[in-house]
Amino acid sequence: MYAFWSSVMLTTGRYKGNPMMKHMAVPGLKPELFGRWLGLFNETCRELCDEAIRAAVMEKAERIAESLKIAVFYRPDRPWPPQASADLT
Repeated sequence: MYAFWSSVMLTTGRYKGNPMMKHMAVPGLKPELFGRWLGLFNETCRELCDEAIRAAVMEKAERIAESLKIAVFYRPDRPWPPQASADLT
């Protein structure tokens, strides 16, 4: 994660992995989990960063989350965005 966010925010090039494949390997991955993760990430950013940095990081995180959701879950024959289920477990 350090290498990923260093690459995203500081353009260090430290991350050499494949975020889409990492997410596809998560057991039970559902589109609605991205919203939960963004909420937790935002809380952490509020605790650790000033507002300008938090806003910049969250803008990137939201774009990345949407790109990953589309890459992992989008199918042309299904409605988008997918309907969120009430069960987030």
